[in-house]
Amino acid sequence: MEPGPGAPRPAGVRRWPATTAIGPFEAQAARTPDAPALLPAGAPPVSYGALNAAANRTARFLAERGARPGTVVGLALTRPADLVPALLAVAKSGAAYLALDPDDAPGRLAWLLADASPVCVLGEGVRDAERPAAAELAGRAVTDPPRALAPQHPLCRAYGPGGWPAGVWTTHAEVDRRVRELQAAYGLGPGDRVLQLGLPLWEFLWPLWTGAALVLADPDRPGEVGELVRDAGVTALRAAPSVFGEPLPEPGPVHLVPERG
Repeated sequence: MEPGPGAPRPAGVRRWPATTAIGPFEAQAARTPDAPALLPAGAPPVSYGALNAAANRTARFLAERGARPGTVVGLALTRPADLVPALLAVAKSGAAYLALDPDDAPGRLAWLLADASPVCVLGEGVRDAERPAAAELAGRAVTDPPRALAPQHPLCRAYGPGGWPAGVWTTHAEVDRRVRELQAAYGLGPGDRVLQLGLPLWEFLWPLWTGAALVLADPDRPGEVGELVRDAGVTALRAAPSVFGEPLPEPGPVHLVPERG
């Protein structure tokens, strides 16, 4: 399928001063606290201010459990509406996240936990996982937490099938470079509604750097991409072609961002 209006612009090799992956989101939240950040399927919008506040509370919860630069926090969450604030919270704490699938084989989960040694696990279905209740988080400050975080610190740790390659780290600087390259090519901004499917978790940060709204699919309704695009007014879609469950509306206001790896 070919890109629609607003197709990617050619971009040469560029260099930017590295920053952390969380700083640009915090700056955007400060500029546009009332703008929609998340558009969950079947749920009310979540503003930038509310998303940032929720992530800040959770980041302080994680810090109490030892999350800081140089440590790992497991994320065993399957619903994007839970996963995005948790990802932001881990980044705010300075720790790197480890994505865990509760449906994975128990032996593989045990091996991942032993190898990565997370200070805690957010979610459920995994040994020692925690899901703090809203009441438990309510007393924590909503301001951006201080952290001794630098671009060279890891943002995530990933494992291939079967555990290999073992423990590949991705730094904030690498994520920062990739997001800036995407932004230079595709130019998201306020008013865009972006749907991400089948991509690395850190790519959920890209729209949130730019003032766009991130459309969150319902995991209980897989394959309904075309319907979601129409209902949510999606203007940009970035996905591996294999995830399309039905044709996208055409013609329409969709700026298709094809997966390039």
